[in-house]
Amino acid sequence: MDAIILAGGKGSRMNADKPKALVEVQGKPILAWQLDYILPHMKKIIIATGYKGEMIQQFIHEKYPGKNIECAYENEPMGTAGALRNALLHSNADYVLVLNADDLTNIPLKELCNVKENTICTCRPRLPFGLVKSRNGYAEFVEKPLLKERVSCGWYIFNRTHIEAVLPKKGSLEYDVFPSLRLRVFSHNGFWQPLNSPKDVEQANETDLNKMIK
Repeated sequence: MDAIILAGGKGSRMNADKPKALVEVQGKPILAWQLDYILPHMKKIIIATGYKGEMIQQFIHEKYPGKNIECAYENEPMGTAGALRNALLHSNADYVLVLNADDLTNIPLKELCNVKENTICTCRPRLPFGLVKSRNGYAEFVEKPLLKERVSCGWYIFNRTHIEAVLPKKGSLEYDVFPSLRLRVFSHNGFWQPLNSPKDVEQANETDLNKMIK
């Protein structure tokens, strides 16, 4: 199986003049955390780049020499669906693992890669606020609880034939593609940390990532 990392986003919300994938968490780029986790399980990794993609290309050249990693550059923003379509030109695998560049997780790859269906990985998000419940008319506080409902954690398995048939040249996976696909749900109950803001990075910096992502 090949992997495609969607890494075309800017780091503007991170207050960084670099691709979001190169924003550092605990002194290590987000992209490096992902690569180190998935490399042992993948035949090839394609990184879909856009904004300042040459920085990602240089990073791969310096830090991962000799590894089967390629960059698929987009000349203009094509959305996650268009970026995936472009990246698939660099792969001939029947199935691909696709992941967002701003999600860190310890999804068990051996188990996930045995699922030979179009699949979306989900987890229970943590409420970023303290929850206030009312008991007998008085406040009862629950600090940032895990919610019962599940959300996408930005990791997917796609059958190449199925996904290529519905991918537009430009567009969003979530809005333009997923409604056309039958997606199996892979429920992950372990670690998941989205990285969309400086606050998310601060939270990740307080986590023992070396212990959580291994």
